[in-house]
Amino acid sequence: MNKNRPLLLILLLLFLPVLGLQAQEFNAGIFGGLNGSQVDRDGYGGYNKFSLNAGAFVNREFAANFFWQLEIKYGGRGVYHRGADITTEFFRSSYQYIELPLSVHYLHEGKYQAEIGISPDVLIKVAGSHDPQYPAPIEGIGEYNRFGINILAGVGYWFHPNVGVNLRFTYSVIPFTPMNPAAVRYWYSGWFHNVLSLSAVYKIFHPK
Repeated sequence: MNKNRPLLLILLLLFLPVLGLQAQEFNAGIFGGLNGSQVDRDGYGGYNKFSLNAGAFVNREFAANFFWQLEIKYGGRGVYHRGADITTEFFRSSYQYIELPLSVHYLHEGKYQAEIGISPDVLIKVAGSHDPQYPAPIEGIGEYNRFGINILAGVGYWFHPNVGVNLRFTYSVIPFTPMNPAAVRYWYSGWFHNVLSLSAVYKIFHPK
């Protein structure tokens, strides 16, 4: 993990200046939960790979009931498939990312929330195993695109001004595998992450 420390420090330096702005104008908080994920175009379906997600955010209202939000987030993605014959049909992969989601949120009646945005990411670790009949490369970051971008959409509910839950859908805009130049359609050009996240959210402070 030592080789990833400079990258993490750069991400933190990009994020921390926002926290230095006037607290009365910004919300800040933390969140954590579970990702259920699959990889589109890899031949396996279902949100069967479960991973942790965690991060921190700042947001600010820019119009009545609308606010933008910036996050720094760790999240796992991947595939978990086990067929009826466990001796021959098994595939598992794990991709770990640092993300910087930027989104616009709408808050209705102080409780119901909707969001949409984009999420640049950096791949920091790959691991997994597969059956001999499926020769997919799943070891080594060099086999994949190190940097990517995703779209996101989600909904949330605030039980209390400081405590809520969030359900988010995230999808790769570009394949995280090298693109196939022979692909007739963009959909067939590589593999795409497809992720559902359920998180608990806590606001550390908010405007009075």
